[in-house]
Amino acid sequence: MALKNPVYLDLETLLAQAEYNGVQVPVQTDIVEKTVKQRSGNAKLGYGALGAGGSSGSEVEFQTSYAMTPTQKATVSKIIDGLVRAEVVSTAAETKALVKDELFELEGTARITAASLAGKLFNLLFQYLKESDRDIIGVDFAEIAPDIKQLMQKVYLGNELVPIPLLVELENAGLEQKVFINLRPSFFIESASLDRIEGDMRVLGTIRNLVAGGNEGYLSSEEWLLHGWEYLVKRMMMANLNKQVESLTSALKLDLPADDVHAWIKGPAIVIDAIAIY
Repeated sequence: MALKNPVYLDLETLLAQAEYNGVQVPVQTDIVEKTVKQRSGNAKLGYGALGAGGSSGSEVEFQTSYAMTPTQKATVSKIIDGLVRAEVVSTAAETKALVKDELFELEGTARITAASLAGKLFNLLFQYLKESDRDIIGVDFAEIAPDIKQLMQKVYLGNELVPIPLLVELENAGLEQKVFINLRPSFFIESASLDRIEGDMRVLGTIRNLVAGGNEGYLSSEEWLLHGWEYLVKRMMMANLNKQVESLTSALKLDLPADDVHAWIKGPAIVIDAIAIY
Protein backbone atom coordinates (compact mmCIF):
# COMPACT_ATOMS: atom_id res chain seq x y z
CA MET A 1 0.00 0.00 0.00
CA ALA A 2 1.15 3.55 -0.73
CA LEU A 3 2.73 5.88 1.81
CA LYS A 4 0.20 8.42 3.07
CA ASN A 5 1.03 12.13 3.21
CA PRO A 6 -1.57 13.66 5.54
CA VAL A 7 -2.44 17.35 5.44
CA TYR A 8 -4.76 16.95 8.44
CA LEU A 9 -4.17 14.50 11.27
CA ASP A 10 -5.67 13.74 14.69
CA LEU A 11 -2.85 11.42 15.75
CA GLU A 12 -4.22 10.78 19.26
CA THR A 13 -7.53 9.46 17.89
CA LEU A 14 -5.73 7.41 15.24
CA LEU A 15 -3.56 5.78 17.91
CA ALA A 16 -6.65 5.12 20.05
CA GLN A 17 -8.33 3.41 17.08
CA ALA A 18 -5.24 1.26 16.60
CA GLU A 19 -5.16 0.26 20.27
CA TYR A 20 -8.89 -0.46 20.39
CA ASN A 21 -8.80 -2.60 17.24
CA GLY A 22 -5.59 -4.46 18.11
CA VAL A 23 -3.46 -2.93 15.35
CA GLN A 24 0.27 -2.85 16.05
CA VAL A 25 1.79 0.61 16.26
CA PRO A 26 5.41 1.16 15.18
CA VAL A 27 7.53 2.16 18.19
CA GLN A 28 11.08 3.31 18.77
CA THR A 29 13.58 0.47 18.52
CA ASP A 30 16.75 0.45 20.61
CA ILE A 31 19.55 -1.27 18.71
CA VAL A 32 22.82 -2.54 20.18
CA GLU A 33 25.55 -3.59 17.77
CA LYS A 34 28.59 -5.58 18.92
CA THR A 35 31.79 -6.10 16.94
CA VAL A 36 34.81 -8.16 17.90
CA LYS A 37 38.31 -7.34 16.69
CA GLN A 38 41.48 -9.37 17.08
CA ARG A 39 44.30 -7.52 18.73
CA SER A 40 47.64 -9.09 17.81
CA GLY A 41 50.84 -9.25 19.83
CA ASN A 42 54.48 -10.38 19.28
CA ALA A 43 56.88 -12.30 21.57
CA LYS A 44 60.58 -12.42 20.76
CA LEU A 45 61.59 -14.69 23.63
CA GLY A 46 59.72 -17.41 25.39
CA TYR A 47 58.92 -21.05 25.51
CA GLY A 48 56.78 -23.41 23.52
CA ALA A 49 54.60 -21.85 20.93
CA LEU A 50 55.67 -18.35 21.90
CA GLY A 51 59.31 -18.96 21.33
CA ALA A 52 61.37 -17.82 18.41
CA GLY A 53 59.29 -14.86 17.35
CA GLY A 54 55.82 -16.43 17.80
CA SER A 55 52.77 -14.12 18.07
CA SER A 56 49.63 -14.08 20.23
CA GLY A 57 46.59 -11.81 20.38
CA SER A 58 43.42 -11.08 22.31
CA GLU A 59 39.85 -10.34 21.26
CA VAL A 60 38.46 -6.85 21.92
CA GLU A 61 34.70 -6.27 21.87
CA PHE A 62 33.25 -2.95 20.75
CA GLN A 63 29.60 -2.02 21.45
CA THR A 64 27.50 0.69 19.77
CA SER A 65 23.94 1.55 20.69
CA TYR A 66 21.41 3.84 18.98
CA ALA A 67 17.66 4.28 18.58
CA MET A 68 15.54 4.09 15.43
CA THR A 69 12.42 6.23 15.72
CA PRO A 70 9.66 5.67 13.11
CA THR A 71 8.68 8.75 11.12
CA GLN A 72 5.16 10.10 11.48
CA LYS A 73 4.34 9.46 7.80
CA ALA A 74 5.37 5.81 8.08
CA THR A 75 3.57 5.38 11.40
CA VAL A 76 0.32 6.86 10.08
CA SER A 77 0.51 4.82 6.87
CA LYS A 78 1.13 1.55 8.71
CA ILE A 79 -1.70 2.16 11.19
CA ILE A 80 -4.22 3.00 8.46
CA ASP A 81 -3.15 -0.03 6.41
CA GLY A 82 -3.43 -2.16 9.55
CA LEU A 83 -6.96 -0.91 10.25
CA VAL A 84 -7.98 -1.69 6.66
CA ARG A 85 -6.49 -5.20 6.88
CA ALA A 86 -8.31 -5.74 10.18
CA GLU A 87 -11.56 -4.99 8.27
CA VAL A 88 -12.70 -2.33 10.74
CA VAL A 89 -12.79 0.45 8.11
CA SER A 90 -15.94 0.74 5.99
CA THR A 91 -15.95 2.18 2.47
CA ALA A 92 -18.51 3.43 -0.03
CA ALA A 93 -18.19 0.17 -1.97
CA GLU A 94 -19.85 -1.79 0.84
CA THR A 95 -23.62 -2.13 0.90
CA LYS A 96 -24.65 -2.02 4.53
CA ALA A 97 -26.48 0.28 6.89
CA LEU A 98 -24.42 3.20 8.21
CA VAL A 99 -23.79 3.23 11.95
CA LYS A 100 -22.88 6.15 14.20
CA ASP A 101 -19.21 6.17 15.32
CA GLU A 102 -18.32 3.74 12.52
CA LEU A 103 -14.81 4.13 11.09
CA PHE A 104 -15.03 5.17 7.43
CA GLU A 105 -12.62 5.86 4.57
CA LEU A 106 -14.01 7.83 1.64
CA GLU A 107 -12.62 9.40 -1.51
CA GLY A 108 -14.09 12.39 -3.26
CA THR A 109 -13.72 16.03 -4.23
CA ALA A 110 -13.63 18.30 -1.20
CA ARG A 111 -14.83 21.89 -1.11
CA ILE A 112 -15.29 24.25 1.80
CA THR A 113 -18.98 25.00 2.31
CA ALA A 114 -20.49 28.46 2.17
CA ALA A 115 -21.48 27.93 5.80
CA SER A 116 -17.80 27.79 6.80
CA LEU A 117 -16.91 30.80 4.66
CA ALA A 118 -19.64 32.72 6.45
CA GLY A 119 -18.44 31.22 9.74
CA LYS A 120 -15.02 32.82 9.20
CA LEU A 121 -16.70 36.21 8.72
CA PHE A 122 -18.82 35.77 11.82
CA ASN A 123 -15.69 34.78 13.76
CA LEU A 124 -14.01 38.03 12.70
CA LEU A 125 -17.09 39.89 13.86
CA PHE A 126 -17.03 37.96 17.14
CA GLN A 127 -13.34 38.83 17.74
CA TYR A 128 -14.03 42.48 17.00
CA LEU A 129 -17.07 42.74 19.26
CA LYS A 130 -15.22 41.10 22.16
CA GLU A 131 -12.67 43.92 22.11
CA SER A 132 -15.17 46.76 21.65
CA ASP A 133 -17.93 48.30 23.72
CA ARG A 134 -20.52 48.18 20.95
CA ASP A 135 -23.99 46.82 21.52
CA ILE A 136 -24.23 43.49 19.73
CA ILE A 137 -28.00 43.87 19.37
CA GLY A 138 -28.75 45.70 16.15
CA VAL A 139 -25.09 46.27 15.27
CA ASP A 140 -24.58 48.30 12.09
CA PHE A 141 -22.26 46.24 9.90
CA ALA A 142 -21.63 49.13 7.52
CA GLU A 143 -20.35 51.27 10.40
CA ILE A 144 -17.83 48.71 11.65
CA ALA A 145 -16.79 47.34 8.25
CA PRO A 146 -13.46 49.28 8.08
CA ASP A 147 -12.36 47.81 11.42
CA ILE A 148 -13.29 44.27 10.44
CA LYS A 149 -11.44 44.64 7.14
CA GLN A 150 -8.19 45.04 9.07
CA LEU A 151 -8.82 41.65 10.67
CA MET A 152 -9.74 40.21 7.28
CA GLN A 153 -6.32 41.08 5.87
CA LYS A 154 -4.63 38.84 8.44
CA VAL A 155 -7.02 35.96 7.87
CA TYR A 156 -7.39 36.08 4.09
CA LEU A 157 -4.13 37.62 2.88
CA GLY A 158 -2.02 36.00 5.60
CA ASN A 159 -3.88 32.69 5.16
CA GLU A 160 -4.36 32.38 8.93
CA LEU A 161 -6.41 29.53 10.31
CA VAL A 162 -9.20 30.88 12.45
CA PRO A 163 -9.90 28.89 15.65
CA ILE A 164 -13.22 27.44 14.52
CA PRO A 165 -14.25 24.06 13.08
CA LEU A 166 -14.70 23.90 9.32
CA LEU A 167 -17.41 22.10 7.39
CA VAL A 168 -16.26 20.57 4.11
CA GLU A 169 -18.52 18.81 1.61
CA LEU A 170 -17.09 15.69 -0.04
CA GLU A 171 -18.66 15.36 -3.46
CA ASN A 172 -18.66 12.19 -5.60
CA ALA A 173 -17.96 10.07 -2.52
CA GLY A 174 -20.00 7.12 -3.79
CA LEU A 175 -22.79 7.26 -1.17
CA GLU A 176 -26.45 8.07 -1.68
CA GLN A 177 -26.23 10.56 1.15
CA LYS A 178 -24.46 13.90 0.98
CA VAL A 179 -21.16 13.68 2.82
CA PHE A 180 -19.85 16.46 5.06
CA ILE A 181 -16.53 16.44 6.89
CA ASN A 182 -15.99 18.21 10.22
CA LEU A 183 -12.46 19.59 10.60
CA ARG A 184 -11.28 20.86 13.96
CA PRO A 185 -8.85 23.80 13.78
CA SER A 186 -5.86 22.34 15.65
CA PHE A 187 -5.07 19.29 13.50
CA PHE A 188 -3.75 20.76 10.27
CA ILE A 189 -0.20 19.54 9.67
CA GLU A 190 0.97 23.01 8.65
CA SER A 191 -0.61 26.41 9.16
CA ALA A 192 -0.78 26.83 5.37
CA SER A 193 -2.54 23.50 4.79
CA LEU A 194 -5.99 25.05 4.59
CA ASP A 195 -5.42 25.82 0.91
CA ARG A 196 -4.68 22.11 0.31
CA ILE A 197 -8.02 20.85 1.66
CA GLU A 198 -10.04 21.48 -1.49
CA GLY A 199 -9.72 19.04 -4.38
CA ASP A 200 -9.44 15.27 -4.66
CA MET A 201 -8.97 13.85 -1.18
CA ARG A 202 -9.17 10.64 0.80
CA VAL A 203 -10.66 10.98 4.28
CA LEU A 204 -10.51 8.63 7.26
CA GLY A 205 -12.91 9.42 10.09
CA THR A 206 -15.85 8.35 12.20
CA ILE A 207 -19.52 9.00 11.51
CA ARG A 208 -20.66 11.77 13.81
CA ASN A 209 -24.17 12.48 12.55
CA LEU A 210 -26.67 10.54 10.46
CA VAL A 211 -29.21 12.96 8.99
CA ALA A 212 -32.34 11.21 7.77
CA GLY A 213 -34.24 12.21 4.67
CA GLY A 214 -37.77 13.58 4.56
CA ASN A 215 -39.33 16.44 6.48
CA GLU A 216 -37.53 15.56 9.73
CA GLY A 217 -34.08 15.29 8.16
CA TYR A 218 -32.30 18.45 9.31
CA LEU A 219 -29.16 19.20 11.32
CA SER A 220 -28.35 22.71 12.56
CA SER A 221 -25.15 24.16 11.11
CA GLU A 222 -24.73 26.74 13.88
CA GLU A 223 -21.59 25.01 15.20
CA TRP A 224 -19.74 26.00 12.03
CA LEU A 225 -21.51 29.33 11.51
CA LEU A 226 -21.40 30.80 15.02
CA HIS A 227 -18.74 28.85 16.91
CA GLY A 228 -18.07 30.39 20.32
CA TRP A 229 -21.05 32.75 20.34
CA GLU A 230 -23.31 32.87 23.42
CA TYR A 231 -26.40 30.66 23.28
CA LEU A 232 -29.09 33.39 23.22
CA VAL A 233 -27.18 35.47 20.68
CA LYS A 234 -26.94 32.36 18.50
CA ARG A 235 -30.70 31.91 18.67
CA MET A 236 -31.24 35.51 17.63
CA MET A 237 -28.78 35.42 14.73
CA MET A 238 -29.84 31.99 13.45
CA ALA A 239 -33.44 33.17 13.29
CA ASN A 240 -32.44 35.74 10.66
CA LEU A 241 -29.36 34.08 9.22
CA ASN A 242 -29.73 35.05 5.57
CA LYS A 243 -30.39 38.66 6.52
CA GLN A 244 -27.35 38.72 8.81
CA VAL A 245 -25.11 37.22 6.11
CA GLU A 246 -26.45 39.59 3.47
CA SER A 247 -25.84 42.63 5.70
CA LEU A 248 -22.30 41.54 6.63
CA THR A 249 -21.17 40.60 3.11
CA SER A 250 -22.72 43.74 1.66
CA ALA A 251 -20.89 45.94 4.16
CA LEU A 252 -17.60 44.18 3.40
CA LYS A 253 -18.29 44.12 -0.38
CA LEU A 254 -17.81 40.35 -0.57
CA ASP A 255 -19.31 38.02 -3.16
CA LEU A 256 -20.91 35.45 -0.86
CA PRO A 257 -24.62 35.06 -1.75
CA ALA A 258 -26.72 34.73 1.37
CA ASP A 259 -28.85 32.06 -0.31
CA ASP A 260 -25.81 29.74 -0.37
CA VAL A 261 -25.43 29.87 3.42
CA HIS A 262 -27.84 27.53 5.12
CA ALA A 263 -28.77 27.31 8.78
CA TRP A 264 -29.45 23.61 8.33
CA ILE A 265 -27.92 20.58 6.70
CA LYS A 266 -30.76 18.82 4.91
CA GLY A 267 -30.78 15.04 4.80
CA PRO A 268 -30.18 12.44 3.70
CA ALA A 269 -26.62 13.24 4.74
CA ILE A 270 -23.82 12.16 7.04
CA VAL A 271 -21.25 14.23 8.94
CA ILE A 272 -17.86 12.63 9.53
CA ASP A 273 -15.34 13.70 12.18
CA ALA A 274 -12.07 13.62 10.28
CA ILE A 275 -9.11 11.72 11.73
CA ALA A 276 -6.81 12.03 8.71
CA ILE A 277 -6.96 13.58 5.26
CA TYR A 278 -4.41 12.49 2.69
